[in-house]
Amino acid sequence: MSESKFETVSSLVDNFHHEDALLDDVLKDNDMSETWQRYHLIGDVLRDDVAQSIDIDLSDAISNAIAEEPTVLAPLKKPSLPSVVKAKVVSMVKPFGQVAIAASAAGLMVFGVQTNVADNDTATPYQVVQTGLAVGGVAQPVSLNFQQNTRADQQQAIVEQQRRFHALLQDHKQQMKFSAVIPSSKDK
Repeated sequence: MSESKFETVSSLVDNFHHEDALLDDVLKDNDMSETWQRYHLIGDVLRDDVAQSIDIDLSDAISNAIAEEPTVLAPLKKPSLPSVVKAKVVSMVKPFGQVAIAASAAGLMVFGVQTNVADNDTATPYQVVQTGLAVGGVAQPVSLNFQQNTRADQQQAIVEQQRRFHALLQDHKQQMKFSAVIPSSKDK
């Protein structure tokens, strides 16, 4: 459709031209009549008169479309022989599988308990942490199972304490001699 026909239809919609010949042309030409309808629809939308001018009834169109659709009838599926046999085998094997899992769990539990008991039997008792004796006296153990040392054990502990003390004293004297022989960096 040419530009001049669009302008003609637009001027008719806007009521600028009232010529009967133009109206006859619009009625005879399908393109011009569709353009006429579109222009009026645009005007109705701009004026917010759409609800009054458009009557949409979709229910009839939908019911007609459903009625025209072909009906597909699918045959019922018959179970094949292998699937029936497979279902029976699964139902027979399932309890055996459950028993096997339970037996495995029980066996692992027994093995774990026996291993734990065997480890506890061969274990040595806990070792007591040995701490040095205090310089000024004899330390007393804080255990309930402690048996009082005999006189010989006490004498041996005193001798050991004196030996350690003399070793520390000797070491201190040597350190003092070495520090006196080596000139310090402050003297230079």
